[in-house]
Amino acid sequence: MNQVERTRPLSRKAAAAAGAQAPAYRPDIDGLRAISVMAVVLYHAGLPIPGGFVGVDVFFVISGYLIAAQIYREVAERRFTFRGFYARRARRILPALAGMLVGFLLLGSLVLTPLELRELGKEAVAAILGLSNLLFFSGGGYFEPAAEYDPLLMSWSLGVEEQFYLIFPLIVLALVRLPERRRIGVLAVLSLLSFAGSIVLTHVNQKAAFYLIPTRAWELGLGALLALWEHRRPQAAAFGAGSAFAEGAALLGGALILAALFAYSPGFEFPGAFAALPTLGAVLLLASRASGFNRWVLTCRPLPFIGKISYSWYLWHWPVFYLQRAFAGGAPSQPAPVLILVSFALAVLSWRFIEQPFRARRAPEWRVLSAYGALICAVAVAGALFYVAGGAPGRLGPQAQRMAGAVAASRASPCLAPYGATSPANVAVCLPTDGRARAVILGDSHADAIAPGVKALVQAHGLGFGEMTKSSCLPLLGAGRALPDRPSHLDECLRYQDQAFRYVEQHPEVKVVVLAGYWSAGLQLETRAGQPEALGVALDDTIRRLEAMGRRVVLVRDVPIFRFDPYARTFAEFMPLRRWFAQRLAGAEPGVAAAAAETVPDTSGDLLAEISRRRPEVFVIDPARALCSQGACRYAADGAVYYSDFQHLTASGARQAMAGVDLPF
Repeated sequence: MNQVERTRPLSRKAAAAAGAQAPAYRPDIDGLRAISVMAVVLYHAGLPIPGGFVGVDVFFVISGYLIAAQIYREVAERRFTFRGFYARRARRILPALAGMLVGFLLLGSLVLTPLELRELGKEAVAAILGLSNLLFFSGGGYFEPAAEYDPLLMSWSLGVEEQFYLIFPLIVLALVRLPERRRIGVLAVLSLLSFAGSIVLTHVNQKAAFYLIPTRAWELGLGALLALWEHRRPQAAAFGAGSAFAEGAALLGGALILAALFAYSPGFEFPGAFAALPTLGAVLLLASRASGFNRWVLTCRPLPFIGKISYSWYLWHWPVFYLQRAFAGGAPSQPAPVLILVSFALAVLSWRFIEQPFRARRAPEWRVLSAYGALICAVAVAGALFYVAGGAPGRLGPQAQRMAGAVAASRASPCLAPYGATSPANVAVCLPTDGRARAVILGDSHADAIAPGVKALVQAHGLGFGEMTKSSCLPLLGAGRALPDRPSHLDECLRYQDQAFRYVEQHPEVKVVVLAGYWSAGLQLETRAGQPEALGVALDDTIRRLEAMGRRVVLVRDVPIFRFDPYARTFAEFMPLRRWFAQRLAGAEPGVAAAAAETVPDTSGDLLAEISRRRPEVFVIDPARALCSQGACRYAADGAVYYSDFQHLTASGARQAMAGVDLPF
């Protein structure tokens, strides 16, 4: 979501030679930008603007309108060149973006944990290359951070726009080969196809519809259509300036955007058809330039100034909010006005000392493109180095480096089948074939995380050990979790479980089956036919089937799940600046958290306890008995961190969770 620079006016001589007219500055567009960026910032700050995310959609329309108008004008005047177009885009986009990324990476090296800095490095590479939307669409493995803990999540919209810049000039050059009367029709058809695709894909795969350019292009296309209409009929532009129709269109446009800001919520199936309201509202306001609403409301101070700095504010607001969340963990947030003011101040500085100087600087286009190409490479290499180095744990000292290495090893399990897999991973490594009696653990990533502790436990009883685990796939026969952002996951999980349980049935040396997982996330399940299934029913059926095979069943309850990131809080002790912030925001004793206030209630506990009472032959292990005592839960001790994130144990934590457990066989 970036501002689009206004075309620099030609000299009088050049304008006369080309027959060109310099576009007049429109403060109402900056006013519309201001409303859009404020909606996004206030929404991310947690203020009561539930549909504030539609500010991005308004920006898409503005960008499509201004970019298209610029290209149409230059093509008509026979002065369009790809080199000139991309040189202007580079001057407009890259300085502020690169400045933010470099500043964030430098600050991150002082205050971010290895995992956080590794993630920032990866996202910085995608952001500077204009690929963030593709990264966030294709990413999302189980151990990827939640959206609010993606350090550069806001850069997804930049990726959409930059990909639009690659495609749209080619479309315009193709359109000018058509008779003028057909150009609007062809562009309208392309936009309608994109809109229809957005509606369909939003129901099928909302994540794809949200992030990918084919289903977002229609929003930029609406702005481009308006620009083409005004370019073809300049006398009809602005809906007949000053007319009652223009006044009504502006009021309707403002009402549509306002309705989306306050009537929408994150639970809506977005973008799809719901994106039509704010985007049509933006088109109506752009077309009503001479209306009273545009002239008096959108140009009211300080809106035009906020619009001028909106690109930098959009770039900086998310890192500020991200750092606060990272520092505070699960503690109460800083007041939203403080964060808003800090990000606004950074935006003003970025606009004044980066955006303006670089936009005013003029150089030959080949030199501009060469210089910015080198800048892209430099930032990408810096981000890649942090990523490849695993977040550079060596900067924090030997003890932190050892701990970071242990956590990285815990997260790199060869036995956890990823999303998309339908069969067990690395069978040769994870399922020994020596023929001796053994236990096998089945489950999701929580089972994989606790597996080292279970392995040590069963080996102490003379059993071998095997593992079959898959991300977000509970160890149940015939039922699984449906994930809205992964439409095929349920089918993949059920196919995986068919193979896992078939393996157990076909290998008599498997004497014990350990069922573990994130049970609280599976209270509502679905069958292969799409019918709802209760966790208790599915678990009962699974245990009955295993017992019919002659297997002993061990059930592992949920591990304590924290409201903050224990890993981050532990590593804060190695960073003085991070520790200073954390102590003021969280105020917690290192390594220990109050169970009642800082852990998530185990909503599956009563259900598993009931199964244990009805089935005394099922041995139940509760990891909380070893990890929690006297109203507090421990997440680190003696130079070891027990958690790699909010909910997954490290190998050290898994062994601690099994401490004191004695199997009754």
